[in-house]
Amino acid sequence: MTAPAWPRTAVALTETHVAMTTLRRRSGEFEPVNLGVTRLPKGLIQASFTELNITNEADLLDKLRETATQAGQRRARRVAVTLPSGSARSLVFTLDTLPQSRRELEQMIAWKIERSVGSKLSELRIDHQRLSDFNGRSFWLASAVHERVAEQYERVFSQLGWKAGLLLPQALGEAQWLLRTGFSDDQALVSLNENGFDAVITRGDEPILVREVVCTPEEREDEFYRLLVFYRDRLMPESGPATLTRMLTLGTAYEQKRFREVLASALENSAISLDPTQVGLRVEPSAAFKDFAAAAGVATLAWGH
Repeated sequence: MTAPAWPRTAVALTETHVAMTTLRRRSGEFEPVNLGVTRLPKGLIQASFTELNITNEADLLDKLRETATQAGQRRARRVAVTLPSGSARSLVFTLDTLPQSRRELEQMIAWKIERSVGSKLSELRIDHQRLSDFNGRSFWLASAVHERVAEQYERVFSQLGWKAGLLLPQALGEAQWLLRTGFSDDQALVSLNENGFDAVITRGDEPILVREVVCTPEEREDEFYRLLVFYRDRLMPESGPATLTRMLTLGTAYEQKRFREVLASALENSAISLDPTQVGLRVEPSAAFKDFAAAAGVATLAWGH
């Protein structure tokens, strides 16, 4: 995820909003040149990994045009796109041993991905990369989008003259704000939605855990606690204190406080809550960062890490 020449204009789609922004970089910080955020009618996008997401393509096309007008991007050609939580999947997996041949390695990775997402490799668009080893095991990051899901979104984009140079799961777009800091301690992203939450834990400039959790709003905190117990038992360094010290929660101020308290309880250490300025985004305090964090995050990839 460090390839050059990715577009500085990005679009983020969720079940409730579409956001579009173009970034510029000044003195190491990012700033939206233009920004458009539009609320979507309920049910227009129904996130699914295997089934078509858009219930009315003409209506979504209208909403995308409206958002592009707000963002001053009616003539955009190349865009990076994040898909709704549930429409694309990411996973971090381990290989205890590495096979001798490249072909065997690819087969092993394919088996891991197929087993995790429940679809045949021939039906998917996938991207994978090796991460840093940990405790003698090789770690890998993979992202997958079902072909029929990607094709439907691209069909709508093509009517606007857009070419999607990059399709990413929403959480990986949002996690770019943590990944690009290169902060040595572990950091957590929690992105809340109506169906649960996405969580990404980063170490330096790599994710070490990516999880999509489907649950009711009342179950979120318990599910987050369980995820942190897994992190504590499996992913924390074997010696020394807990190092997860920074947390970016995309939700209300109350939700930020509650999830920070859950982390303190699970790991017995406190973490600071991050805001846009602390992760390098210069934006008005009143801006609804959670609605465009993914679009702005994936747009930063135009500059690499």
